[in-house]
Amino acid sequence: MEKAQKIFSFIFINLFFSGILLNAQETLSLVTNEDEGRLGMTVGVNLEGPIGRLFDSDKSAFSAITHIKFGQDWYFRGEAGFENLTFSHENRNERNYHYESNGSFLRAGILYDFFEVEEEHNNDNIFIGLNYGFALQEHGSDDFTIENAYWGDYHGSLGNYVLNTHWVELSFGPRTELLKNLYMGWSLNLRVKLLQDNPEVLQPYSIPGYGKGDNNVNFGFSYVIEYFIPWGKKN
Repeated sequence: MEKAQKIFSFIFINLFFSGILLNAQETLSLVTNEDEGRLGMTVGVNLEGPIGRLFDSDKSAFSAITHIKFGQDWYFRGEAGFENLTFSHENRNERNYHYESNGSFLRAGILYDFFEVEEEHNNDNIFIGLNYGFALQEHGSDDFTIENAYWGDYHGSLGNYVLNTHWVELSFGPRTELLKNLYMGWSLNLRVKLLQDNPEVLQPYSIPGYGKGDNNVNFGFSYVIEYFIPWGKKN
């Protein structure tokens, strides 16, 4: 039953955000920008972490994001956040081990807006981009069980240690201006692990900003709300 509720929650969230973006034309009358060629930056939050908690209650994550426009169609994208994970008592019993992880991550890259604006004062975007990601985390297990029917179960522990992970990320998605300078958007992200200094003693259950630790390729979804701060106009 709990699994079904999570699935329905995921479907509802996607329909909710998709509905907002599909009906963006109805809100354009509220936008009063004078110049669609503005330069500036945004500050906002990525809701990927809070939404992900609906599907994994053991994990808490949050990140802040910025987009900086430096050309007609080019943007710098930066993001920084944290992730804390501790198995609950229920999940600890299911997995036969206790696990905890605390870490932070950075993502930075370039976005290209290939949306051709045909409507005056329309500041919507459709982005495709390439990002680099880095995560630093401390993780460990103070209690684990290796089941063996012949020799008997083995109980042990592994102290916390630090590891880092590097990956590249392809992203694609739209962004729309709901109100003056207030944006909302979502993106699909393909993440490919490049390097990890894990000594293979304990595979990380989750990597901050990346996803499942035992996957060399992960898919992610980002939902972003941000506010635009203009600092000039293009020449």
